[in-house]
Amino acid sequence: LAKRRGKGDPPARGMRSVNLDVGETLQVDSWLADGTAAVRYRGAQWTVVLAPGQAQAPGTYRVVELVGSRLVVEKT
Repeated sequence: LAKRRGKGDPPARGMRSVNLDVGETLQVDSWLADGTAAVRYRGAQWTVVLAPGQAQAPGTYRVVELVGSRLVVEKT
């Protein structure tokens, strides 16, 4: 039987065992006015968005979740 998620459990898309991108780092050189950034990651162009509570600044970020085709990141 499958384990049911509790209210406090993180979504599967944010778990490294489900998504190997979670925990990986990438470099963001600049942010766009809409709160996104375009980065080169794993040989392809990706759109990244900030996790809630994060401020836009250039630097190194850690992937915390994959939502659709967007990487959600937080500052390292």
